[in-house]
Amino acid sequence: TERLLVSPISRPALLAGRVVQQTITMVIQSLIMVGIALLAGASFSNGVLGVAGLIGVAAVVSAPFASLSIAFALVARKEETLIATLTFLQLPLSFISSTLISAALMPAWMETAANFNPVEWAVEAGRAAAPGEGGLDVVASRAGLLVAFLALAAWLALRALESYQRSL
Repeated sequence: TERLLVSPISRPALLAGRVVQQTITMVIQSLIMVGIALLAGASFSNGVLGVAGLIGVAAVVSAPFASLSIAFALVARKEETLIATLTFLQLPLSFISSTLISAALMPAWMETAANFNPVEWAVEAGRAAAPGEGGLDVVASRAGLLVAFLALAAWLALRALESYQRSL
C-alpha cells in the first residue's frame, strides 16, 4: 500500500481495484456453486435471468464487505486483528439472518435485528431472484439497501486510507 500511495493513482481507484478483485472472486465462487447445484439436480424457477440476479446480488453484497475489510486492515495494520474483527462481525451477521433458519422460526428480537442486517438483505434478494420466492420489487429494494451499504463502506474505506496516509 505504501508503494502505491506514492504513485499517481487516485485514492478511490486504488481502493476500487481491490474491491473489484474481491467481487470478481465472489462471482467466480458463486458460478462454481451454481454449477455444483445444477449438477446435483437443482433447478432455478426464474431461469438464467434469476441466476444472473443471484450472481449480481452476491457481487453487490461482497463489495461492501471487501470495502470494510480494507478499512479495518488500514486501521488495524495487523493481520490477526483484522481476522478477529471480521470474524466477530461476519459470524453474527450470518447467524442473525434467514441463511440458516427460517425467519418464521426466529425469536422476535432476532427477526427485528435481521431487518437491519445486510446479509439478510442479500439472502432475501437472492431468494427472490433465482428460486422466485418473491418479486422483482424485493430484489430491487434489497439491492438498493446493499448499494447504500456499499456507499457507506466505500466512504469509510476512503477515510481509513486517508488516515493511513497521514500516519506515514
